[in-house]
Amino acid sequence: MTSKNKYLFIAVVAGLFLVPFLILSRHFVYGEGELRKKDTLRYMELRTSAGAGIVSDVLNLDYSLSRAVQSASGDAAVKAALSRRVRENPFICSELALLSPAGRELARYSAESAVKTRLDYSSTQAFEGARRTLGPAGAVEYGEYTPPALVIAEPLMRGGKPAYFVAGRLSLAYLGEVVRLMGRNSYGNFGLVDPGGQIIADSMSMSIVKPGLKAPPEVIKMVQLAMEREVPSFSAEAFLKGRGRLVSVSNVNGSRWWVYEIVNPADAPARRPQAWAWRVVASGVALVLVFAVFSYLLAVRLLKDGEPGPQA
Repeated sequence: MTSKNKYLFIAVVAGLFLVPFLILSRHFVYGEGELRKKDTLRYMELRTSAGAGIVSDVLNLDYSLSRAVQSASGDAAVKAALSRRVRENPFICSELALLSPAGRELARYSAESAVKTRLDYSSTQAFEGARRTLGPAGAVEYGEYTPPALVIAEPLMRGGKPAYFVAGRLSLAYLGEVVRLMGRNSYGNFGLVDPGGQIIADSMSMSIVKPGLKAPPEVIKMVQLAMEREVPSFSAEAFLKGRGRLVSVSNVNGSRWWVYEIVNPADAPARRPQAWAWRVVASGVALVLVFAVFSYLLAVRLLKDGEPGPQA
């Protein structure tokens, strides 16, 4: 066999094995990436679910008005409890008010220099919602130069009927700091949105720069899908305007708020093919080339050239 034919034989044998191997390797590398993407989404869902639980605990512990007065009985005791709550938590309780079942204001307590405008709580949507559902109701208020505030109203039940309604304006600055701390290790943006899709707080402090800023459309889309499917959490890759984002959302128990995390796939380390996957492919290519050379050596040894000898 000539030198030219030798190398041609090795190249043909290598090509016969390399083509199917490289096709399978492509599926292997992309499949490994898809599995890691799913793992990333599961991890993001765990983060947002845990974050939603923490936000729910903070709301129940620091933003529940009925807890502050649930053990009080009578006008004087309820008023004293509200006054004490404002003094003890001035950075959260900007203002608290006690209303009659009909909405008449019985008392109002404000933290010093915290409230610039007087709010008629009886005409707010929060009070109307609390009176209609006999449960807590609230809405987020966005100021131009102040942190978002929660305008909330809760009934104080006595004998199965609302004896009073406790209302107030609560600063969400503390809750926002909790959300930002939870999102420190995010490869994207971790935040909290209200039912209208406005960002209450986020790890990139976008809500501080532009109060009331709308969440990315991918987040709003995931929230809508979760609400349509009636699931407390949902994660998927969202494609809008030709771009893909990894998004996870989780509902804050007892509210209509959602904790979200949105990550650009290019920034997620779990989406990058791992070195071991490429090592497997490179090792396979090297083995194919080695076996092609061995195939040539075996062919030369077992399939010798030459004419058959003379017949008797």
